[in-house]
Amino acid sequence: MARHYKRKESFIYCLIKLAVIAVLFFALLFVFCRLYPEKFSPSVLSRADSVSVAVHQLKTKAIALFKGTGDDSKVITGKNSPKKETEIFPLASKDIKAESPVASREAIDKRPVLAIVVDDGGNALDMAKKAASLDIPLTWAILPYTRYAGDTAAVAEKSGIPYLLHLPMQAEIDKDRKEYIIGEGMDRNRIRDVTLKALDSLPSPIGINNHRGSLATSKWDIMVPVIDVLKTRDLLFLDSRTSGKSVAYEVAKAAGITALKNSGFLDGTPDKDSIRARFDHVVKTTQQRGNMIVICHFRPATLLFLEKLNEEYAELPVRLVTLPEMAGIIKENEDKEEQ
Repeated sequence: MARHYKRKESFIYCLIKLAVIAVLFFALLFVFCRLYPEKFSPSVLSRADSVSVAVHQLKTKAIALFKGTGDDSKVITGKNSPKKETEIFPLASKDIKAESPVASREAIDKRPVLAIVVDDGGNALDMAKKAASLDIPLTWAILPYTRYAGDTAAVAEKSGIPYLLHLPMQAEIDKDRKEYIIGEGMDRNRIRDVTLKALDSLPSPIGINNHRGSLATSKWDIMVPVIDVLKTRDLLFLDSRTSGKSVAYEVAKAAGITALKNSGFLDGTPDKDSIRARFDHVVKTTQQRGNMIVICHFRPATLLFLEKLNEEYAELPVRLVTLPEMAGIIKENEDKEEQ
């Protein structure tokens, strides 16, 4: 009887020693992966997480055997284990494969970035609510004085979506002032006042982009007072580039504010398949040239495209970001170039 007990005790201690050695080894490996993630691929980091889970379960089993619980199945599967067990080691949850690789990719993600701006918000609240339910990083642009401008801004703020004031400006074909609120024939003070009033009509826009404005954005004397307002409020400007003659981006850069420019429109053709084809082309261009910004609109076909994209955007060869994130990345790259 005594020999049998010693053999059992010896087996238990050997198991504990092996578990302790394994725990120490993989703990060091796990720490090294987390300290130097750039040296490992996302798949290796994910495996390190999975191995850590297995080691934790092995350690738990050894402790249970040592204590003589005899109830190994509860410890191994975690199905009937106490609630605090899963809280202590959340990596053991069944969602580990979905969460860990994403977190690892974010830590070392070197993909070029693409920002999508959804224009013309404020006319259809139901579309805004649908867009807000998506996980895709988006930036909205809201037209002032539209029926649902305030409600759309409220939806954006509640959902943590940054938004621009989508400021109507004069196009080359415009003759009627009803088509725009910034245009020719306005002096500098008038332009400043109109811009300030439009900004104040929304709670917290991050900046301005032009709605139409092929004529206005081609004129320095029109754009300078608009940019002056943004500078006083530390807001950014996105040149929608509705015309190749636009000088708006150059004016904003000269003023020293955060300046961005649109690289193209996704939904010139209101068909989700055409939008998808255009988007695929933009993705390839982003891979070749680097970071890009594109514009689409609150339209039914565009929402259908975005809903489909929502299911697969994490696996794209480019990383989708919001406009403030894009601005931060561009600033960081510029600072590196200056050093």
